[in-house]
Amino acid sequence: MRLFGLICLAGCAPTLPLVVEESSSKPEKSDSGIMDSGSFGSDGGDGSDGGGLDGGDGGGETGDPGPPDDSSLFQLDTIHRIELDLEDGAVDALNADPYSYVRADLRINGEAFPNVGARIKGRLGSLRNFPGKSAWKIDLLEFGEDKRLFGHEKLNLNNMVQDCAKVKEYYAYGAHRLLGTPAPRVAYAQVWVEGDYYGLYSLVENYDDEFLKRHMEDPSGNLYDGDYYLLPDWSYYLVDFNIWYQDYFELDEGVDVGLADIHAVTEVVDRSFGGDLTELRGVLDVSQHAKFLAVNAWTGQWDSYSYYSNNYRVYFDPARGGRATFLPWDPDWAFDSSAPGGPGGYGVVSALCFTEAVCTREFLDALDQLHRGVPASELEEDVSRAAELIRDVALADPWSETSSGDMEWCQDSLARWAERRPGEMAAMGLE
Repeated sequence: MRLFGLICLAGCAPTLPLVVEESSSKPEKSDSGIMDSGSFGSDGGDGSDGGGLDGGDGGGETGDPGPPDDSSLFQLDTIHRIELDLEDGAVDALNADPYSYVRADLRINGEAFPNVGARIKGRLGSLRNFPGKSAWKIDLLEFGEDKRLFGHEKLNLNNMVQDCAKVKEYYAYGAHRLLGTPAPRVAYAQVWVEGDYYGLYSLVENYDDEFLKRHMEDPSGNLYDGDYYLLPDWSYYLVDFNIWYQDYFELDEGVDVGLADIHAVTEVVDRSFGGDLTELRGVLDVSQHAKFLAVNAWTGQWDSYSYYSNNYRVYFDPARGGRATFLPWDPDWAFDSSAPGGPGGYGVVSALCFTEAVCTREFLDALDQLHRGVPASELEEDVSRAAELIRDVALADPWSETSSGDMEWCQDSLARWAERRPGEMAAMGLE
């Protein structure tokens, strides 16, 4: 088939035509709707004796057992309890500079993590000052402590103010994993800050060296953050593989090579607008990107790399010959039926996919895998379980910005997404 459309590349380049350790028992609910989770205790279910804590990365140079088992952290039969007590003066410091860590004491299901770093998380759309339903990033090691949670050093507590269903992250990341792209796992937590209850949050796995160890065959590659670059006046640059904004990628993990790996991809991208991506395949896993693009299209995630050059990571994977691969992030705006499914977005690599028949075919094949694979998998059932788990707590959330009626409508819409999505995408000419 042939797909036609127009795209504006990030940086306003000219447009071009496109051609194709915690208790596993179910928590008890009080009359207030608040769930009381058990503690990590002495038998945390991960095969260790010390609950959720560990003091390092695992074994030594030989016989390294790998990262600790963290499956109980991301199970769907409990809502975790997280309590955060900030140091004196922290509230003023956070309101002056929300993205710098302050000292805090943390408790997770009764397990103490003293002297951690805590900062406010989120930017345009999701940023909420404290006191308020702030999202939080917790760094357990920021101030010199060496206590990890099942090996994890950082935790993301998302306020879900842009997720009317409260399970979009869970669903979207699961769809990416279904097609073989590693993606963060999601759990849920009730959060108290300074003794006050702030309601339901998603607990999202962090992209860092621990993530790479758990999910990559070879975790020694460079990992870059490709989210938009925020300027002091709250305008922003959309980061992408072009000469205007390639230098705004931020190295999250790996060796600082002065963005030489990023620049190498940009150079090939600039030479790849003739409908042949053979050279690009030498520096970037184009087939993997076709699947990444397909999931963004299938989930209606307009605020993604593929359609807005935003919310993504790039990993230069040694197991793939050092080629760049794309990873998803922050899909709270996913599952929008009005989002573009085919050509029409910003991400230059996604745009290039539609200029080549081979990549376009891989994209369409990946869509077909999703149409058939999601109903055949356990993903929909797991999303339903997640929705049922959090329902009462979400409805009782005193800080929720979603009405009970809107949440139930959004969850019902998600429950029917896989059934109606093939028809919606066929109407876009994507079949």
